[in-house]
This record gives sequence, structure tokens and C-alpha cells, in this order.
Amino acid sequence: MESQKLKELVKISDWDFLSLNEKIISTYTKPDDKVILPYMSADNFAFELAINERKCLVYDNNPLVRINFESDFFYPSLAGIKSRLGEIKTIGEFPDCGVKRFLHPKTYNEAMAIRLFLDGEPKDAINLWIKYLSAEALKMPKSGKGELEELEYIDIKDFVLKKYKVIFSEIDPMRVLLLHKAAPEFLHSEKELDEALKGTRVKLAHYAPYRFNVREYFNKNLLKIWFHNISKEQLMTAFVEDEAAWNQRCKKDFLSLHKRLASGGVILVEKANEYAIEEFFKLAFFYGYENLRAFCNTKGVQAYLMKKLG
Repeated sequence: MESQKLKELVKISDWDFLSLNEKIISTYTKPDDKVILPYMSADNFAFELAINERKCLVYDNNPLVRINFESDFFYPSLAGIKSRLGEIKTIGEFPDCGVKRFLHPKTYNEAMAIRLFLDGEPKDAINLWIKYLSAEALKMPKSGKGELEELEYIDIKDFVLKKYKVIFSEIDPMRVLLLHKAAPEFLHSEKELDEALKGTRVKLAHYAPYRFNVREYFNKNLLKIWFHNISKEQLMTAFVEDEAAWNQRCKKDFLSLHKRLASGGVILVEKANEYAIEEFFKLAFFYGYENLRAFCNTKGVQAYLMKKLG
């Protein structure tokens, strides 16, 4: 079993587990170095890279990743948010785009006005936050005995302002300044990744794959998906149907990282207990990687530091 070549897990506290990120980043990279992340299920590692002025390249094929995480690295003023919202006018009623029955008529018209105003890629941090929080305001109504509950009006602009005010009040101003210096680049493909690397190899990569049930998510978050103009087909690119496909993806992921990692470089591999990445480790050991250290937090999340030799 290839797993026998892995170091024995050392159990540490959740706080120490999180602090591993900064220690590994500072040990194996220097400011302005590029670090690659093929998956981003949480922004902890990307935050540490940004704060330590490393250039993070994210190329997760899940279209929700950019929506859920990009705004976290830019914090405009509350006044800026309020002013931009004031520019969005709701005039008349919009035709049904397929979700009107799930929203109060007034809410639907406001959502459409905001959606059209923000049509296309967000151009700045203000639009990013309005787009992200507007979608969060749209909750699917509950159903009982085959009928939807009575629809209540949601003041989307008011929701965005109140929600952002709470978020902004909890952010350390110094943290905001540091984040802006080295925000992650969210790429759409490995082709874009290679263009960003410009032929250079990286010293550090972070590998934390996750299982994503597209069908379940789509049904529970239909309004959010609609607001962001994402199709089910786009989401399916991030879905793995069975174990054989999952194992194949693990192999492909390793070869992709191996190709772009410099000799002596390291991959920080994180995994939760509910899925296996044995195929990733098999190829790593086949290509002569060494497992330097292995850790586990109180929730069972594991971290393995793999070094490329030769």
C-alpha cells in the first residue's frame, strides 16, 4: 500500500493546524513568488498567501468559487456601496426569466434591475460585493402540500447595505491594506495558468480537492444560480459522478501540479475523512516525492507536506 509511505499523523490543535499555512508559505517561498491552487473549498490558504504578499493562482473549474471568494479580498467603503446602489433604478415590470414564481413581484423586479446593472463580469470591488450579497438575499421559499409558502417582499438593497456594514465593521483595516497588495488571480483553465506562469515553475502548491453534489446544490440554490447567470451544465464541470472518475481526476491533478512544480518544491495536500486521494499519493511516490510531515486537526482534516526530489 502506498499509504504506508506516508508519515504517521501528528494530532495538533485547530489553531496550530491553521498556523501551518503561514509557516509553510514563509519557509518555502518569498514575497512575489507564485503559488498555485487547483481547488479552493475555503479561502484560508489564499488569505495567508495574500497577507504574506505571495501571488496566488486559482484555477478551480467550479464557477461558484470566484463568486463566493473573490469579493473577500477587496473591501470598498460602505459609502461606496450605498452610492452605487443608488444608481440602480427599478422601472416597470420585467418579463419572467423562469424564477418569478419564487419571488414577491417587487423583489423580482428589483433583482432583475440589479442583475442587469451588473451584467457581465464585475468591474470593481463595489460591484463584486453588490453581486455577491444580492444573491445571498434571494432565498428559495419553502413548500408544503405541493404549494409554496406566501412570498414576502425582500428589500435587496437594504439587505446588501446591512449585511456589508456588519462584515466591514469586523475587518481589520491593516488586513485590508495587505490583502489588496496580492489578491488571488482566479483563472478559468490550465491554459490561462500557463500564461500566468510564463514558463516558470513554482516552489509551492496547495492541493485540497472536495466533493461537490451539483444536483443537490442546484435545487437548493436555484435563485442564487439564476442571479449569477450560471447554467447547470457549467456546474456539472465541477461534478464527479463515481469513484472511477474521482480517482482519474486525482491522477490528473497530480500530473498537472508535478509539471509546474520546481525540483525541491512542495505540495501541501489537505484532505477530509469523507473522501480518499490514494491515487494522488500513488503517483507522487512513483515520481519520487517524499512525505516530509503529516498532521491532523481535531475535526479529522489531514495535511501532508510532499516534496519533489531530483
